Amino acid sequence: MQKVLTRADVLEYSRKGIKTIVLDEQPILTDLARDAMKQAGISLSVGGRAAAPAGQPQPAAAPAQSQSGQGGGGYGAGGTGAPQGNPVARKLATPTIEKAPFRDIICSDKRLVGTFIGTPHPVMTEFVGHLGFDFVCIDAEHNAITLETLQKMLQGLQGTPTYAMVRVPMIGYEYISGALDIGADALLIPQVRTVEDIEKIRQFSLYPPLGRRGCGPSRLWDYGDGIGQLGTQDGDLNYTTNIVVQIETVQALENLDRIIDTDFIDMFFIGPGDLSMDMGIFGQFSNPKLVDTIMMIREKTAKAGKRLGVFAGNFEGAKSWYEKGFDMVIINSELAIMSGAVGEGMKVLQSTLGR
Repeated sequence: MQKVLTRADVLEYSRKGIKTIVLDEQPILTDLARDAMKQAGISLSVGGRAAAPAGQPQPAAAPAQSQSGQGGGGYGAGGTGAPQGNPVARKLATPTIEKAPFRDIICSDKRLVGTFIGTPHPVMTEFVGHLGFDFVCIDAEHNAITLETLQKMLQGLQGTPTYAMVRVPMIGYEYISGALDIGADALLIPQVRTVEDIEKIRQFSLYPPLGRRGCGPSRLWDYGDGIGQLGTQDGDLNYTTNIVVQIETVQALENLDRIIDTDFIDMFFIGPGDLSMDMGIFGQFSNPKLVDTIMMIREKTAKAGKRLGVFAGNFEGAKSWYEKGFDMVIINSELAIMSGAVGEGMKVLQSTLGR
């Protein structure tokens, strides 16, 4: 059987310092595996000869990290500069295995799959980070997850191939700027209703002159050692700011065209539960009124060239959304998935026990 080479496989090779993957025959490469090979500067050798991955050009070597100094934390004490070819340079908030910037993934044509994390502990993010999801979304809106705990959860995810999205509790400077400063790859913003909300998000998440986010010796900037690059002209300093906006209220639907037209939002997300509640048909997920509304949002975002995600209760539901053209699905939560697995297992066991 022809070997399938996944992104997780490539990242494991990268973690071990391997720069040439040697195989007896040409493997099947997933899109994310190709991206990971290019990002890590890994080449492929098939049957003793160098081979470009599945007809693609041979990946170039990964750009070298350039540093203008070393030093302790503080406002630019280390002076780490941005490396050639990369928009920003980060060490501590960047996983120990090579990954492309999440912006590259969000803005690509790849369909993404994730799940919510509600357990406020780094062991959970570390564990789920190895299960094959593209990203996890740490849900600080509906769970007791403080900024301090959130940072530990991001650190738990650091050594996995999975990206970190954070759903903040509300539109507030301390939540948005705080989650970005501790190294979240993306933010999911709930309860967005107007273009004025969008403008607040812009101000809170982007550095001047585009916004008014403050700079400081945060984990994002290696506790100060890398903050000096904010004073350079290398790359886009807001490239690590990835905002996903939730559409979950009737008021948001009334302002939908203007919200979608926002230039710095690349992806939107539909919460069918909250949307159905606000429409007065809570939980009626097959109600034509809700279904037509969701597909209308899909049509408008696609026309605007924007990506769209949606919540699914299970893996079958996720499959259905992908077939309808959605770009990202968040499949329930880690606790719901565990509950479902245990429930099914217990049914089988109880049947065996005659209960």
